[in-house]
Amino acid sequence: MLRFTITFYISIIAVSLFFSCKNDKKAAQSVQNTDLSRESQEGQGVPSAVTDFAKRFPKAQDVYWDTLDIGYSITFNDGTYDCKAIFDAAGKFQYQIKMVELEALPQAIQKFLNDRYKDAEIAILQLVNTDTKQSYQIELQSNTDYISLEFDDKGTLIKEIKDPLSNKELENQEEEGVEKNNK
Repeated sequence: MLRFTITFYISIIAVSLFFSCKNDKKAAQSVQNTDLSRESQEGQGVPSAVTDFAKRFPKAQDVYWDTLDIGYSITFNDGTYDCKAIFDAAGKFQYQIKMVELEALPQAIQKFLNDRYKDAEIAILQLVNTDTKQSYQIELQSNTDYISLEFDDKGTLIKEIKDPLSNKELENQEEEGVEKNNK
């Protein structure tokens, strides 16, 4: 489970694993509203170049900015889901990650999961959007494997990666199962 928790946090920015965050307190200050005018951006350490955030995400709430080596990360809620948007150093939108629920997935993906991974535990369901592409990324754990899946916007499987659980993780699962059965 610890490995799954780590995978969860890493996959929040899975598309940008090569980015490393800086600890910039000024840029990480909370933006209290989505009025991201030039003044409010500069007042929060956000570059005036990031001008289209409010246009792209007009319903954004609980907005927090952070710096990356290559630009900016904006964490927010769109009124329904938790999201993260990445902008480059010049303020150009790169992509958005939206954490979604099973019911929000296309029917083809729901059917695939039910047919092939009915007993697997779902850890992450996320929608990744760029200006030209949309994909779904899903992380699962079965009794023997971690499974990473990627689907296109129509629900067609693009990639499936299985990573076997370590012997220690298998032992922990077995111990958890024994504890549950003894209760």
